[in-house]
Amino acid sequence: MLTCPQCNATVPENAAHCSNCGTTINAQAASQPQAAPQGSPDNLSARLQKALRRTELLSYAAAGLGIAILAVLIGIAFV
Repeated sequence: MLTCPQCNATVPENAAHCSNCGTTINAQAASQPQAAPQGSPDNLSARLQKALRRTELLSYAAAGLGIAILAVLIGIAFV
């Protein structure tokens, strides 16, 4: 039996596609275990760190945009 590289489901040796997710099965790649499955804690932690960094950058961009709009409004008020 082989393991699907996408969803880690067990598939028969002669299967061309995974019956669970439909991924094309390559016999050589499917027999090798993956380094970090989709739901592993290491992978989730890395994804969380990436999302937090992206959120931080977006908050800085929003603050900068707010300050720029405020400066334009103050400039218009003095004209």
